[in-house]
Amino acid sequence: MSNPPLPVKMALEAICLLLGEPAPDWKSIRSVIIRENFIPTIVNFSSECLSDDIRTKMKNKYINNPEFNFEKVNRASVACGPMVKWAIAQINYADMLKRVEPLRDELQSLETAADENKKKAEEMESLINHLEKSIAAYKEEYANLVSQAQAIKADLASVQAKVDRSIALLKSLSSERKRWEATSETFKNQMATIAGDVLLSSAFLAYAGYYDQQYRNNLFNYWCTHLQQAGIMFRADLARTEYLSSADERLRWQANALPSDDLCTENAIMLKRFNRYPLIIDPSGQATEFILNEYKEKKITKTSFLDDSFRKNLESALRFGNPLLVQDVESYDPILNPVLNREVRKTGGRVLITLGDQDIDLSPSFCIFLSTRDPTVEFPPDICSRVTFVNFTVTRSSLQSQCLNQVLKAERPDIDEKRSDLLKLQGEFHVRLRQLEKSLLQALNDAKGRILDDDSVISTLEKLKNEASEIMHKVEETDKVMMEVEMVSQQYMPLSQACSSIYFTLEGLHQVHFLYQYALQFFLDMYNDVLTNNPHLTGQLDNNARLSIITSDLFQTVYNRVTRGVLHEDRLIFALLLCKIYLKGLSSEPNFEHEFNHLLRGREGILPGQPTIHVPGLNPDQLEGATALSKLPAFKDLQRKLDGMENFNTWIESANPEQDVPVLWSDEKPLTPIGTAMHELLVTQAFRPDRVIAKAHQVVSAVLGQSFLAEAEVELDLGSIVENEVKSNTPVLMCSVPGYDASGRVDDLATELGKSITSIAMGSAEGFSQAEKAINSASKTGRWVMLKNVHLAPQWLVQLEKKLHTLKPHAAFRLFLTLEIHPKVPVNLLRAGRIFVFEPPPGIKANLLRTFSAVPAQRMMKAPGERARLYFLLAWFHAVVQERLRYAPLGWSKRYEFNESDLRVACDTLDTWIETVAMGRTNLPPEKVPWDAICTLLSQCIYGGKIDNEFDQRLLNSFLSKLFTAQSFEPDFPLVTGVDGIDDKIIKMPEGIRRDQFLHWVENLSERQSPSWLGLPNNAEKMLLLTGGTTLIAKLLKMQLLEDDDEVVYSADEAEAKRKADGRPAWMITLHNSAATWLRLVPQSLTSLKRTVENIKDPMYRYFEREISKEYCYKAISCFPEMLILAEKEFLEGTSNFQPISTDYKETFWRLCHFLMMNSLPVEKYKASFQAKS
Repeated sequence: MSNPPLPVKMALEAICLLLGEPAPDWKSIRSVIIRENFIPTIVNFSSECLSDDIRTKMKNKYINNPEFNFEKVNRASVACGPMVKWAIAQINYADMLKRVEPLRDELQSLETAADENKKKAEEMESLINHLEKSIAAYKEEYANLVSQAQAIKADLASVQAKVDRSIALLKSLSSERKRWEATSETFKNQMATIAGDVLLSSAFLAYAGYYDQQYRNNLFNYWCTHLQQAGIMFRADLARTEYLSSADERLRWQANALPSDDLCTENAIMLKRFNRYPLIIDPSGQATEFILNEYKEKKITKTSFLDDSFRKNLESALRFGNPLLVQDVESYDPILNPVLNREVRKTGGRVLITLGDQDIDLSPSFCIFLSTRDPTVEFPPDICSRVTFVNFTVTRSSLQSQCLNQVLKAERPDIDEKRSDLLKLQGEFHVRLRQLEKSLLQALNDAKGRILDDDSVISTLEKLKNEASEIMHKVEETDKVMMEVEMVSQQYMPLSQACSSIYFTLEGLHQVHFLYQYALQFFLDMYNDVLTNNPHLTGQLDNNARLSIITSDLFQTVYNRVTRGVLHEDRLIFALLLCKIYLKGLSSEPNFEHEFNHLLRGREGILPGQPTIHVPGLNPDQLEGATALSKLPAFKDLQRKLDGMENFNTWIESANPEQDVPVLWSDEKPLTPIGTAMHELLVTQAFRPDRVIAKAHQVVSAVLGQSFLAEAEVELDLGSIVENEVKSNTPVLMCSVPGYDASGRVDDLATELGKSITSIAMGSAEGFSQAEKAINSASKTGRWVMLKNVHLAPQWLVQLEKKLHTLKPHAAFRLFLTLEIHPKVPVNLLRAGRIFVFEPPPGIKANLLRTFSAVPAQRMMKAPGERARLYFLLAWFHAVVQERLRYAPLGWSKRYEFNESDLRVACDTLDTWIETVAMGRTNLPPEKVPWDAICTLLSQCIYGGKIDNEFDQRLLNSFLSKLFTAQSFEPDFPLVTGVDGIDDKIIKMPEGIRRDQFLHWVENLSERQSPSWLGLPNNAEKMLLLTGGTTLIAKLLKMQLLEDDDEVVYSADEAEAKRKADGRPAWMITLHNSAATWLRLVPQSLTSLKRTVENIKDPMYRYFEREISKEYCYKAISCFPEMLILAEKEFLEGTSNFQPISTDYKETFWRLCHFLMMNSLPVEKYKASFQAKS
């Protein structure tokens, strides 16, 4: 060292002084101590050589110095500490010699005398010495011989040690030789393909981030094909995630809340390896959580383009280099353009960037992440060219993995913990093995001199190899345990697959109606409730039984919560979709894929008017249905079955044919109840399509249980839902059909729960400011806020949703939004909120149940006791009035807006008159009830005020005069006569005067109520049901098309099986059948119309003449099916030369493909395309 501690320097100065080597400076001291004889000099030092001068200097300068002691010097240098002791000892010893010097002189004189005497003795001993010399010579010769023998032994031991080291080294490195050789060979291959690998990887990072997993793979495979054609070598088995990231990076990402699927790992790589700043599409919020965790140590800042402090946060991040996460990028601020373009300039050693009207110092560590939660937002090209898109939209595989992890944590925490630990350990083991391999090479590289002379290298190698062997053994053990864990995971795999299918079914429901938008968190909340808050699991210990309960409860919970926000006409659609998912995970049942496919597309390829099944008395539509049905293997003997059935026509004409469907199919083994129900549904669709809806209800009951559909129709406990299921930052959307006001429900609920609520009507600028103030205030105090008619302010709702996303409200705060069902309501608001749909429920029973749930029990049971009976009459009247609207113009001449507001006012009117007449009495005789006043107000004001037709007014008056009469208190009072067309069959007024008696009576009503309950003929609903069944199939087909689009992505095995049959996927078979049918229907040519003086005056003639002369319609129908069949042929042959149509027609071509899948051609819509381009 160049400047040692003072105690060390002082100690060494003293040593040098003792040795007679004065050293005034450190350089001199250092020259003394580095001599080879320094240590021997100290060891052989004689105290007698010390002069008085040196001894005096030592005492004055060092011994008497308090700093010159062992403890202080030893703390500074362990080597110098003992030297201090030695110096002190030498001085002390010299002092002692000085004191005993007179004695020594005396001793010296005595020794002189002794020497004289000895001289005489020496002469006597000379002979002895001579002899001793001879002996010594012999001894020396002997010692030389012994020394030579020892040297030979030492050399032998050294050689043996080297041999042992060589054997150990060869043994240690023999296993590494194969790896080194393989690595060397791999390195050669990597160098040969490095250009292609880097090109593929860089293209993937630059362009693939926007797309989902399947499209990324397709794009990557296309690039590989292109490189192969260009003659550029690349690795055929290039694993993108392993090539672009290390194992320890992936472990760290997973520890920071990144899902473990490939898509998210690829996205994390893109977030690390970017040139253009990332723009993240993050509907589920998983990417935001990961980024905040990943950059926590770098003090990442989260902001939004909508924040007032956005510019301040941006300037701070630019200056200090903190990472910045900017949300709501759909509200992009152009002030960020210079940052994304990296428009920097250097001035005097400073790196500056212009932000608005000022220059900001740019830190080299600055990075920015842009994110949006809206997956539907479309960015302009100027933004797209400045950023790298990274799409975190959840995939089926990632959601399946998440759900599997969650159920294992809840049901098998031991397995989940073991599984998580093993996954982590496996990654750590591989990382550690890589580190050991590096350490082995480093140890060999660091060996000094000859490697065989270095024992430390051998011991290091041995230690590393032992540790590597131990880790390999542990890896093998973890693999065995992982197999055990995998077996348990497979038990819960059908549930996780069902979860993924359910969510993506929810995700696609917007195809049925724009209102049906659902966030991932909404589904995960339901899933978590089923796992952790399920009373059915209490006391159940068997894992299989618990799994069965969880599966059934999941489907029931999803259906119950989702259908609260679904129109009644679409509930059955969702139930059938759940049935398909449930059957796929049911090992004891087939999935009935062919039956479902026939239900949706059975008539593809069936030419109208050319049936192959012939049954007397059937109409052409029924014959076509039978012909299509006979194409199924189970119905191959349909004609024979029909010929042998004598009462078939009687069954077709029956009122409820779905109750007793004839067996028209043949099966090798008996069908299960589910299989029977599915086949009966197909028979019903073919011969009685008006009863498809009724039969579909039975199919759902057979698959998911008898009470599955009924549970969603019970009274809606809005209070419990708002208190227990809805979070404070989740808006409650009270959606209603036009004319239906749901705000009264919120007011009643607030009164019932004792909540303070602020109501604001939207639609004006004043309403916007009042709403913002109310939300800001209530979110801090925990009050409720209700915004009415928010569909009038769709643009403001966009800002409201973003505000709610960043809001951290009081736990008791609730926000209610009442609105009409409107397509301009922002999608993100629908996804973020909890939706409740309010509409007149279909059916008398459902309407009565909703009325009983809307009217508080204490209100109905107030004195006098007859009040509840009057309420029941009013509820029945309201149900009949609303239910007849479904049959307009037969039920009413037009659709009037009868809604719950009318019922509420009617109840208030009824209470007012009863309390006026009763005057506090507990009973009120029926004849004292003001019937005329009640009927007059209902017919002229409350309900009749909306009627503008004399016939409808008379009809309303007839219902009122029949129901609101004193006879209604008699036991046998008929509510309905001539039920189902039978004169003697009536529905009597329920007995009793208590609410629970009436509610019990309503709950026991049959699920199906015929039109006769409404005073209509029994066949009045046939056309309604026929249209409903057709609509049901059409909407199911829309959902099926989404599943067909995912066939290649998520059902690879199944798709492959289908390909093996005829080389085509399912969607192509459907498209081919539809195209072939249209080709058979289209005539070869069109016959020209003959013009005459008379027919030229007919506008219809002129229309058809123009169509035929220009052939626009004919081209629109005929050319596309031909091209599709040609494209299919090219697909099967594996060629890629097909050009379907010119560029001008390409968009029209692919859109028509979609309509052919739907088995319909919108000719009028696309005729204009040909007209414009011809």
